[in-house]
Amino acid sequence: MATDVQWWVRLAGEIRAAGRGDLPVEVPLRAVRDRLGFDCVALIACGSPHAGGSTPAAVVNLGYSAETLAYITTTYSRTCPVHRLALRRGTPLRFVDVPFDYRESRTYRDVLAPNDFHEGLTLPLGQPTAGKGVPGFVAMSSTRATPLDDESCLALTMLAHDLAGLLDPGAEGDDDAAEVVLHITRDLVEVRAGDLGRVPLTRAELRLAVRSAVGGTGDRIGFHHRAADGTWWRVRTVRRPDAVLVRIGRAPALGPLTGRELDVIGLVARGWPNERISRALGIAVRTVRSHIESSLIKLGCPNRTALARIAFEYELDTLGALCAAHR
Repeated sequence: MATDVQWWVRLAGEIRAAGRGDLPVEVPLRAVRDRLGFDCVALIACGSPHAGGSTPAAVVNLGYSAETLAYITTTYSRTCPVHRLALRRGTPLRFVDVPFDYRESRTYRDVLAPNDFHEGLTLPLGQPTAGKGVPGFVAMSSTRATPLDDESCLALTMLAHDLAGLLDPGAEGDDDAAEVVLHITRDLVEVRAGDLGRVPLTRAELRLAVRSAVGGTGDRIGFHHRAADGTWWRVRTVRRPDAVLVRIGRAPALGPLTGRELDVIGLVARGWPNERISRALGIAVRTVRSHIESSLIKLGCPNRTALARIAFEYELDTLGALCAAHR
């Protein structure tokens, strides 16, 4: 094996920690690249939430040029026969494993030869599903001609399931895909996946969300947020011993509901009477009643009990309601 068993055990621990959101995703990937003798590594999500759509996209890129990465996420992942073979096998595929002359492929002409890559590996992350392929894959390339040894390939196969967790760090059973995952402590905001520039919340709003999570009774809270451009986002915070993990992803438009109606719905779902909602939001009681009546009509609810049930089921909550509840 290219490296010792203790190193693989440490690597497995780092991968699982990164999959929980406790470490940056690039930490275990950089360890794999450097220890196994590769020059470049990229973690690719197929139908990536980090791209905001169904196009494959890089969650992490360590070393590939922008042009090469664009090729990997488009032509290579869609049409290259080497990639299709890797998906069918479901195990790491090295150049030496390809049963035909890969030098006749477009990938060799357009990427391998120009970059002087003499060896590489594609690791599918998960089993193919009908019409969808696999959730993603790891691509690695080397300017050296020595292929990765069989024992290391086997070890990577055994870690593929854990590596798939890096595609969407911190995700749990019922979570929607996140475009951005943040790890927030008292003094630091760290990106675990995605781009901080895509976060639809200001730093102050993020801090409010974190304080609501810390001051809440459960380990997880979820709410909706409408960005300045009108797009809706679902935000979930997960309380950790020394930090809060914040997962942010696009949400379907909530129909004609206004932001203030959502504030009121969030507090109705907590069982608050109209008078208390009025004081918390600084609006008249009649305005609260008007918002509730409007929300009942828009959501097709017969009464506020049904409204509260729908609010709980679909996380019709807002940062404003959370802050009011935790004052």
